[in-house]
Parts: sequence; structure tokens; C-alpha cells
Amino acid sequence: MEIGEAIRKRRAVRTYTDRPVDDETLDRLLRLALRAPSGGGQQAWSLLVARDPDVRREIAELIIAGGARYFALMRPRKDATDEEHAAWAREYAEGVMSTYRDVPVFVVGLLVPRGYPEGFPGGYEDDLISLAFAFENLMLAARAEGMGTVPITAFQRFEKDRLRDILKLPDEIDPAIVSPVGYPESFPTGLAPALKRNFRPWKSLVHDDAWGNARE
Repeated sequence: MEIGEAIRKRRAVRTYTDRPVDDETLDRLLRLALRAPSGGGQQAWSLLVARDPDVRREIAELIIAGGARYFALMRPRKDATDEEHAAWAREYAEGVMSTYRDVPVFVVGLLVPRGYPEGFPGGYEDDLISLAFAFENLMLAARAEGMGTVPITAFQRFEKDRLRDILKLPDEIDPAIVSPVGYPESFPTGLAPALKRNFRPWKSLVHDDAWGNARE
């Protein structure tokens, strides 16, 4: 798939099959991901590949539970009680992400401190941006291979220490982003209705020379 097409057709995939991802294909994706630029050439990152069934299951359960907490916080409550709203959020998370339990691979993006001089401003942010570059490469490479991904940056935050335990990570390693990698039941097309209502056209997001000079 040509790169422009992969960019246009990349979507957040949340429904997966259990079709395996072969080693050669997975290694190709990882190598392309790690060709991304990194601040200062630090390469303050690693990619942890989770393929063991028990580990994958634990990651999936942690993310689904975190998703329920996220939806409970971020979605309007309407006329429900706290308990009713929490129950709705759990049901919604289960409905949206239940096939994460079937995904053959999870890739976890890790921030691995390399050490900045004392007083150096913004080192963590530089490394986090660099890791995001790597994950964008991963997601586009996967789409070009006919596979789906979805960047998960919030759901695992509720239980990062448990995620560290699952992955046997020391305290100084930050599992900043997670994505399933696998073959989807189908690729989403267009935007979900909730997103479509708020999605802004590209020209409204481009400002020429000074803030406020939007093209639309």
C-alpha cells in the first residue's frame, strides 16, 4: 500500500480476529517503527512485544477495565446514578473492546530514560514525542500490511504498576503507550457519529504565519 493511502486508511481498530501474525511480518513492522527519529538520537525507547497467551490476556483485561473507568469519567452521565453510570461504562467497554482478548500481539511502547544533564528542560517530553513517532510508523506499517492497530494512551494509566508487574518492568521504565496488532474483523470506514459531529476540517486547523489566520 502506498504511504498516502496507508495514512488515509489508518483507523482505530477495536475488533480483532485471532488470526496469527507471523514472525517475519511482525519483525518488519518493528524495524520500521524503530526507524523513527528520536530526540538527540537518544533512542530512549524500547518496544515490548507481548505474544504469550497469559500475558496478552492480562493486558487485555487491564485495558478493558481501564476503558470502563475512562468512559465513566469522560462520558456524560445523563440521568443515571453513579452505580448505573459505572455499570453502563463497564458494559460499553466490554462491547467495544472484548476482542482484545483474541489479539495475537500487543506492542507496548516503553520510555527508557537515557539521562539528561541536570536542569535540561523537557527531556521527558522529547522522549515521549519520539516514542509517538515510532508508534505512528508502527501503525502505518501495520495498515499497509492489512493489519489493524489502535493507540492506547489512557486506559492503562489507571493501573500502571500492575502493568509493570505483568511485563516485569522496573519502576523507572514507563509503559507510555500500548497497541494491539492483528487482523481486524473489518476496517472501519468513515467516522463514528459522535466523532463526525465534532470533527474539524483540515483547513480550520492550519494557521498561516500567525495564530488566527486559519484557512477556513
